[in-house]
Amino acid sequence: MKIKSTTDYDIFKFREDNREKIDKAHVRKIAESIQSRNLLEMRPIMVNAAMEIMDGQHRLLAAQSLGVAIYYQLKEELQPEDIILMNISKSWGSVDYLNYYVKNGHPEYVKLKDFMKTNNISLKVALGLTMGKTLENGTTFRKGEYKFASDSAAEELETCWDTINYIKKMNGYSAYTSSGRFWKAMVKLVKHSMFDKEKWKANLERMIDRMGPRARTEDYMSLLSEIHNWRNTFKVDLKED
Repeated sequence: MKIKSTTDYDIFKFREDNREKIDKAHVRKIAESIQSRNLLEMRPIMVNAAMEIMDGQHRLLAAQSLGVAIYYQLKEELQPEDIILMNISKSWGSVDYLNYYVKNGHPEYVKLKDFMKTNNISLKVALGLTMGKTLENGTTFRKGEYKFASDSAAEELETCWDTINYIKKMNGYSAYTSSGRFWKAMVKLVKHSMFDKEKWKANLERMIDRMGPRARTEDYMSLLSEIHNWRNTFKVDLKED
């Protein structure tokens, strides 16, 4: 397929399902590379019949910022699902995959997005509640095979928020409860097979003075385990894989 070049950047269209957002820092990095040595001709952007960018959004924006020609190849047979396969220069993150599947109407991912919005939680927390963290689950999510487990996720999330609200009520200072480190440990606790919800609530009330900010996720896991396991037959070990 013939490679063409142009400075008419307006002929290209951006797809809403191609990444969750533009990484401005990555655009600047590419622009600096172009200024040092312009190799854009060796890596043309790819567009479909509608001139939608399937691969190369950041390269186009970098070229545009410098006013240099962008090189492109037109492949009419490209389909929306090819976006994931072609975006290899800057790997997609979980939010990019979520954006892609939501924009293309995948119902399980739409449920996940709504769950995040309704409960004001991050994608990482939502996935921890509905899938856990394993290499297999990550692959499943990227491949579009994710299934939203609504029942258990809702109950576990309720326990997380009950815990946070109690900490706020009793200790006042609780900014740390919004950190990713705290949430990661909390999600791991409520999903543990030996987690005892009633015992956790009772122990939390007795040991609330021990609750406070920690430097690492591992420190939060140790703290939550200590509180949960106090005089409890059912022990959790959050450091287990």
